[in-house]
Amino acid sequence: MTESSRGSTPPDDGRPLRRDAALNRERILIAAREVFGRHGLGVTLDDVARHAGVGVGTVYRRFPTKEALVRALFEHDLAIRQKSAEDALAQPDPWQGLVDFLMRMTADLAENRGLHEVIMLGSHSSAPLETARGGMLPFLEGLIRRAQESGQLREEVTPSDIPVMVHMLSQASQFTQGRRPDIWRRYIEILLNGLRQRPDNPPLTTPSLGNELVEQVMGLVRPAPEPE
Repeated sequence: MTESSRGSTPPDDGRPLRRDAALNRERILIAAREVFGRHGLGVTLDDVARHAGVGVGTVYRRFPTKEALVRALFEHDLAIRQKSAEDALAQPDPWQGLVDFLMRMTADLAENRGLHEVIMLGSHSSAPLETARGGMLPFLEGLIRRAQESGQLREEVTPSDIPVMVHMLSQASQFTQGRRPDIWRRYIEILLNGLRQRPDNPPLTTPSLGNELVEQVMGLVRPAPEPE
């Protein structure tokens, strides 16, 4: 059983479900996690129903839209990501805290295409998901600041660099088309070596994207309208 499907399974309106209905909901969530994780959020509710072994009408009774299913499935995942960031900030060694966070986040996104699309691209998003995604920035700022103040992280690195690097790493796993899903581990070693502060580091000559542009690309904020 997955983390997001443990415990009770209340219906979307908060009323208790019959045992058979609760089991169907659980089956749908497990199937959705597997299908979304493997193929991304482009699959249909029909695909989820087929994988769950239930009628499509059963899926629509529990989750009338794909957005409702995505929200039920990934709200808990985003809460886990936030807890991971909190744990990283509590790590006594600031560098190790940053490494721990990057490793956990990249592993999650490399292994779950649907979660990658929700976090990095804002696909099928909702207000609660947006709040959770936007709430990650203060944690990133804290992780970067601590590691730089300890003298272990290059001064040029900004919080906006982290989502870009995680996206690059998770895409490396997609590049192998399932043959080497763990290949991101090689490239995170290369990136970590580049992130470390060393006396002989040549300066970075290209500026970071900046928080505002990264948030726009991730769908966290709308770009300002062009002047007429």
